[in-house]
Amino acid sequence: MESRTGLKKDWVLTQDALKSLLACLDPDQERAGQKYEDIRRALITFFECRRSSSPEDHADETINRVARRLSEGKEIYVENPASYFYGVARNVLKEHWESVPAASGRLELSHDPSRDDERQSEREQRERRLECLEQCLQRLIAQDRELIGTYYQGETSVKIQNRKSLAEKLGLPLNALRLRALRIREKLEDCVERCLSG
Repeated sequence: MESRTGLKKDWVLTQDALKSLLACLDPDQERAGQKYEDIRRALITFFECRRSSSPEDHADETINRVARRLSEGKEIYVENPASYFYGVARNVLKEHWESVPAASGRLELSHDPSRDDERQSEREQRERRLECLEQCLQRLIAQDRELIGTYYQGETSVKIQNRKSLAEKLGLPLNALRLRALRIREKLEDCVERCLSG
């Protein structure tokens, strides 16, 4: 078992495996490349929202695992391939969190058993909210999804620069970009609330 896991961890994305992955996303090479970028960006956001210590590495690990499975003959039967990536991403995140306490045994000292149920409930609520957010993001048109992802990406000065670049790219004044992002955000918030209540 250990050797098999070792082999999987040592697996490297080859040119052929990448071609198979892109072909699975879309028959048109250009659209496939765009979908790949959209999925990678969404995965980075997925890991950032869950406080991953290395969102980009975990996103790449997720993509590599999907590519490896495809190269081993696995087929993706879901209508939206992005949802398959999220399933793999959850496993990557779970493995990451399972490895963290082993690396920092001091976490055990602050463990309070009486709060376990409360923490579990909070975790489940957060997870449910994030699942709803992911579903709602997928329902947006690609242009709005890219806009909102870029608008909120990065910290302070990086975020400001991203917004300036985005406004220039779209040919919009910053105020108009803010209003558009606000409308998309409100639409997402309504969608998430409906999802949570449904």
